[in-house]
Amino acid sequence: MKKIINLSLATLFLTLLFTCCTKIKYGDVTFWQKTGSGYGITVVNIDGVSSNITSEYGSSPDCGSSGCAVFNNLETGTYNYGASDGTSTWSGSVTITEGCLKFELY
Repeated sequence: MKKIINLSLATLFLTLLFTCCTKIKYGDVTFWQKTGSGYGITVVNIDGVSSNITSEYGSSPDCGSSGCAVFNNLETGTYNYGASDGTSTWSGSVTITEGCLKFELY
């Protein structure tokens, strides 16, 4: 009987432990530019991490596409970004949710 009570208490403790914890959620953002935009290689920065846009697309590319500035596994929330191609500059904020955000710089 004592073993059953101990096992029940342990199960209850573990259940409470795992249900009270908040799971951290992550998402991605892909920065891109439209074909004919006239911009050169664009360096995008988020939280001290840089990624380059090296290709242009006729329409919104898939998340994580080659030639886009891709930031993976960001905790959900709002981030400030800055970008420059050496002539033009962009800055603002993006809100990351689970999944992928595609963000055009123009």
